[in-house]
Amino acid sequence: MKSTAEILRSLPYFADLDDELLDDVCRKSEQLTLPAATRIIEEGTRSEEMYVIVSGQLEVTKRSPTRDVVLAELGPGDVVGEIALLDGAPRTASVVTTTSSDVVKIPGAAFEELISDSRVVRRMFRTVTSRLRGIEETLRHEERMAALGKMAAQLMHELNNPAAAVGRSSRLLSDIYQRLGDAAVALADSGSDFHGRIIQPEKPGHLDALTRSEREEALADWLSDSGLADVAWDLAPALTADGWSTADLTTATTGLDPLAAAALAKWIGLRCLAGQVLGEVSIGAERISELVRIVKDYSYLDQAPVQEINPTDGIADTLILLKHKLRQVEVVTDFPEGLPKIEAPGRDLNQVWTNLIDNAADAMEEGGILTITARADGGSVVIEVSDTGSGIDEETA
Repeated sequence: MKSTAEILRSLPYFADLDDELLDDVCRKSEQLTLPAATRIIEEGTRSEEMYVIVSGQLEVTKRSPTRDVVLAELGPGDVVGEIALLDGAPRTASVVTTTSSDVVKIPGAAFEELISDSRVVRRMFRTVTSRLRGIEETLRHEERMAALGKMAAQLMHELNNPAAAVGRSSRLLSDIYQRLGDAAVALADSGSDFHGRIIQPEKPGHLDALTRSEREEALADWLSDSGLADVAWDLAPALTADGWSTADLTTATTGLDPLAAAALAKWIGLRCLAGQVLGEVSIGAERISELVRIVKDYSYLDQAPVQEINPTDGIADTLILLKHKLRQVEVVTDFPEGLPKIEAPGRDLNQVWTNLIDNAADAMEEGGILTITARADGGSVVIEVSDTGSGIDEETA
C-alpha cells in the first residue's frame, strides 16, 4: 500500500510541495477506503476537513425545495471541502461516494499549513473559481428547467380550454354533418323545386341581449309551428346569428307543401349551425396557434441567447401564460410607445418576469392590483413591478 506522501506527490495539486511541508501534512492526514453511498460531507455542518480523491467517484449535491440537485461529479485528483475551510462557513453542499472510493482526509490543522504555500493557494483559488462557475451554471440550468416546467404547466392550463372547445365542436360538427345529409335526402325526396329560394341574408351587427332574445324566440316559434319543435331551439340562435328572420324563412318556403317547407327550413338552420360551429373551431385553433407562438417567443426558440429585444414583449407574453393565476388580480400596465430596444438574454429575462409575476400572484391570493410600468432611461429601459400583496414579514426578510 502506498504511503500518503506517495499518493499526494503523484497528484498535480501537491506534486511540487516542499518535502517538509508535505510530510507534515501527511502525518496529520488519514487514508480512507469508503464504500459506495458514504456521505463524507453534509450540507450545513461545520467545516473540519478537506478530502483528496485517490480513486472512485463522488457526487456533490445541494438541497432544493423538491429534490437534491447534482452540482458536480468528482474523480481521482480532485479536492473537495476546501471552500468551507477557507471561509470557516458551514458546508454549502453535501458530498457522497457513488462508487467504492479511496480518499485522503486532511484535517483543518494540516489545511492551515498547506495554505502557507502560495502555490497551493493559487491552485486552490483556481479550483474554487472553476467550481463556482460550474455550480452557477448548474443552478442556472435548474432555474431554467424549473421555469420551463412552470411555463409548461401554465401552457397546458391555457391550452386546455381552446383544445376542449375544438374537441366539442368537432363532435358537434360530426352530428350536424349527419343531420344535414338527412335533411338533404328529405329535400330530394320531396320533389319540390328549391331553385332561387335559398338566399343569404345580411348578417346583423352587434345585437343587444334583449333584441337577440326576441329574434331567437320568434324564430323558435316559427320553426315549432312548421313541425320542427324538436330542433327549434337548436337552430334559432344560429339562424339569428346568420341574419335570418321569420320573414326570410316565410319567403323561402312560400308555395311549398308543409313537409318540403319543414325540410328546407331545417336544412337552412343546420347549415347556419354548421357555419357557427366551424367558426368556433377556427377561434379555438387560432387561440392554440397564438399560444404556441407566445411560447416560442417566450423561450426564444432557435434564436441567439443574447440579442436586441423589447422587454415589454416578454412581459406581455408572460402575463398571457400566467393568466389563470391572475384571475382575481387586476393587472395594470403602462408601456409607452417608442421604448428603446435593449441587448439582453431574452430567455433569462423572461424567467425574471415569470418569477416576479408568479410571486406577486401568490402574494395576492384574495385578489389585488399588479402594476407593471416601463420607462426609458437614456439607452436603457427601467421596469417596475409592484403589487398590493401582504409583502414579506420582517422575520422572513
